[in-house]
Amino acid sequence: MSPSVPDPALSQAPQPPAASGPDAFTAAVLGVVGYSCSVACTRYAKDADKAPAMPARVELLRMSAAKVRAFDTIIRIGADEGIDVLAAAERFLGSLGDVDDRLRPHDWAERLVKTYLSFGLLVDFGMALTDSLPPTVRGAVLEALSEDRFGAFAAAELMADLDGDPQLAARLGLWGRRVAGEEIGAIQLMLARFPELTGGEQGAARLAAVLSSGTTSRMKGLGLRV
Repeated sequence: MSPSVPDPALSQAPQPPAASGPDAFTAAVLGVVGYSCSVACTRYAKDADKAPAMPARVELLRMSAAKVRAFDTIIRIGADEGIDVLAAAERFLGSLGDVDDRLRPHDWAERLVKTYLSFGLLVDFGMALTDSLPPTVRGAVLEALSEDRFGAFAAAELMADLDGDPQLAARLGLWGRRVAGEEIGAIQLMLARFPELTGGEQGAARLAAVLSSGTTSRMKGLGLRV
């Protein structure tokens, strides 16, 4: 599904100056990853408030707390490299636009698919960005990102219902394609606003391929048609 046209006001908003020097890319990547952790933390807590049963609520709250710990880990990684991760992350505040407002889930199943895809793609994006980091930094960031367990949680919540309800699977497939399109559009807007993340046209093309393949694998992971 084609992503919505970004708000021109967002793409033209003034941004704080990017860091300069050899650590500029590392600072930008740590900033994006830290910002993503903060957004995921908030989303998991919001989803917990809508959970239909206490076990799911508690698990989501634990995942929300884990994202705070992940952010703290990214801060420590940055400190070792002489990078202020809080300042680096602040540059990206609001950079995902109003996707959350445009995607209002109607029920628990749609909420799970929305979070599963949107934040799964952010994890894929963050992991792809680490490829050009110094090896020690890359390994530490990947370890922090890999601790996210929402995908397994969503699959456990949804798979039984999807297997027995073809109409639900068809509806969630359509919803999932819309979510993925909106999220990819928001990430592309972020790349347009912060070109230092791409490393040129080849880097932009590689990141686009990562997001496309991530959408396919994550949709199939829930048994949804791409």
